[in-house]
This record gives sequence, C-alpha cells and structure tokens, in this order.
Amino acid sequence: MTARKATVTELPQAAGDGFSLFDTEEAILGRTEVMLARLAEVAEGVQELAGAYRRGYREQRRLVRLSDRMQGDLQRANTRLAEQQRELQALNDALSGEIEQRIHLESELRRLADTDHLTGALTRRRFLEIGEREALRSQRSRIPACLLMLDLDRFKMINDGFGHGAGDAALAAFVGVCRGHLRSLDAIGRTGGEEFAILLADTDRAEGLALAERLRLAVAAVPVSTEQGPLSITVSVGLAVLEPEDSLADLLRRADAALYAAKAAGRNCVRGAQAP
Repeated sequence: MTARKATVTELPQAAGDGFSLFDTEEAILGRTEVMLARLAEVAEGVQELAGAYRRGYREQRRLVRLSDRMQGDLQRANTRLAEQQRELQALNDALSGEIEQRIHLESELRRLADTDHLTGALTRRRFLEIGEREALRSQRSRIPACLLMLDLDRFKMINDGFGHGAGDAALAAFVGVCRGHLRSLDAIGRTGGEEFAILLADTDRAEGLALAERLRLAVAAVPVSTEQGPLSITVSVGLAVLEPEDSLADLLRRADAALYAAKAAGRNCVRGAQAP
C-alpha cells in the first residue's frame, strides 16, 4: 500500500513539555532586550562621556581665558617693570652724578682747607699733621729726616715799599722756587705770614744743609716781577735734624731757634741747630 504524501508541513515536536511556535522569536527578543540594555548602558556611558567632554571643554575655555588674562597681566607687568628699570637707571645715573659731584666738592673743600690759597703750600694745620706722621715713620724706621724753617728777609719792607700785591707775588715766587728743588715725598707748608717750613724725608744733616743752601741761592737768583719792576728777595733758613726722642714740637722749636740764629747772623744764610 502506497504511503500517504504529507500535504501540510509537519511541525517539530517540542522535546519535553511541548512545542512553542514563538520560541525562536522569544529568544531573539530576549537577545534584543539584552542588546538594548547594553546599548542603553553604552548610551549612558556616551552621555556621561559627552558631559565630561563638555565640562572639560568649558574648563579648557576657562583656562584659556585665564591664560590670556595672565599673559596680558604679565605683559603689562613686564612693560611696567621695564619702565621702572628705566626710571631706576635714571635715578642711579642721577645719584652717581651727585655722588661724583659730592666727591669732587669734598676733594675741593679738602684741598682748600689743606692748601694755602696764595702760594699753594700746605696750611699750617695740614703741614703739622703730615709732620707728625712723617716724624713717627722716620723714628720707627730709623730713617733720617730734617726740618727747615724759612723766613723771607725784610718782608715788611717789601709790602711797605712795593705794596701788598708785590708781597703776594714774592711769596708765590718763593714757593715756586722751593717746589722746583723738592721731591714729591717732601712737604712744604706756610706756617705764618712770610714764614714757611719744609720737611725733608730720608735726609740727613749734611744733605739737608746742602739743600737749604741751594734753596737760598735759587731764591736770591730769581727776580720777582712787580708793577714797579723786578724785585729781588732773600731767605734765611734754620735746620734741625730729627732725633730718636724728638716730638714734632721739639723739632720745630730747634729749627726755629736755628732760623733766629740765621737772622742774627745777618739774614740770607743757613744755620743748623745743634743736637739736643
């Protein structure tokens, strides 16, 4: 007997508890729900990422604006700093100029205080300061030194006969002659109206007497120009040698006594003091 042909597709039998027409669809839907849940999670993450990106972007823009402001502030600060540096340099230049002017003024005041304005010799005060120092140095070093006291002869007669202008010219000419015979380490000072003192460092008695004689001859040989014509002047000189126990006052006193001896001998001569 021929088998009957099936006209209707036979559905598979469900194993176990029966057959379901929608098993496949339900499985697909289940997987779809899982995928949708995961997509939701991804979407949530994307949203969080987008939010973070927006926040980061806003923060970046804020930082950029802040950086721009800081750069502007820095540029303005640099400009102000450059201006202040220029102002400071100008102040420094002005201060340097003022300091230099003060130094020059102090030097000039010191020079005026230390130098006789008429002759250029040291003032009495400055000469005594130098004399004290040099006397101590010579004694400590056992180096000889001499002191000359000099007085222009009959100076009052020059002032009375030729005028004070001639007297001033005589004093200036006298110091000029002395400077021409002195060394840089020697000191000449004006101790009175027509009285002068010369400290000869590193000089013994014989050398001092020889120099004093050269000065005397040189002074007598140089005519002084005056309105009344050339004027001849002479000088009397007293010399004292620095002794080991001498003070400057002792040296001055002995040289002054020798000067008086020269004047008593007729002027225009040199006399040396005896050792104490």
